[in-house]
Amino acid sequence: MPSHAPVRITAPDGATVAYRRRGEGPAMLIHNGLLSTELHWRYWVQHFRRRFSVITWDYRGHGASPRPADLATVGITGYADDAHAVLGAVPDLARPAIVCGLSMGVQTALEHYRRHPGDMRALVLICGTWGHPLGRVSSSEKLRRALIAAVRMGARGGALFQAALWPFLRTPLGRELSYLAGGAHRRDCPKDLLDELFAHIAKMDPGVMTAAVSSYLDHTAEEVLETIRVPTLIIAGGKDQLTPPSLSRTMQRRIAGSVLHVIEGHTHLAQVEVPERIHAVADEFLARLG
Repeated sequence: MPSHAPVRITAPDGATVAYRRRGEGPAMLIHNGLLSTELHWRYWVQHFRRRFSVITWDYRGHGASPRPADLATVGITGYADDAHAVLGAVPDLARPAIVCGLSMGVQTALEHYRRHPGDMRALVLICGTWGHPLGRVSSSEKLRRALIAAVRMGARGGALFQAALWPFLRTPLGRELSYLAGGAHRRDCPKDLLDELFAHIAKMDPGVMTAAVSSYLDHTAEEVLETIRVPTLIIAGGKDQLTPPSLSRTMQRRIAGSVLHVIEGHTHLAQVEVPERIHAVADEFLARLG
């Protein structure tokens, strides 16, 4: 993706958030995945900038958005408010927007709808769920709380925490685990994309990282699903083991009038494995919006 200098805005609480605008036309706002940047949207932006003003932005402490003074503001609720602030700050950009989320970005997009429904013209939810990602493994509240506490405790170790992550972020081990966990397709997922993702995470502040992961594990927007009143497209990877198609089918049943497409044979990163197929599905949906 060609480099574009980020524009930085000041959020209502004083934190700095960076965004990029590409293209002209109706507004399209992007919500990134966990600990990620616009990296996974590289093909999407190239495709849709021909017809839309595509707004990508970095969560607090990610990419070009610096670490905030208050780490309590790092998390899905804060991200939803930052997205609203970004939409309001882009010059000559009329709301409502087509709001798109990938992976954890589905949770942030749903939270964005809950808190600022007037921002939404339509939703595009890709390879994600409404919340509590451990729910399909165990419904135990104690287990979730224990895991969140362990994540936060790890961050207090600072250098030791980063050293523990080093084998996963600086060697092929992280990439191999992504393949084994169904998070990426060994043949179709660009190797450099995973390497760039892990390099980005390796540079992150441990406090930001653990605050983001804790929020991800603790957040749910389940009660939002039945309230959605905008056209909604849901896309799932048929071999996605992180957020399997069964979760997307549940969302489709609970969001009135929503449309579901399952990309068979592909994983959690179907968007970069077979971008043409994803774009074709989204193009058909967006064409119906007029």
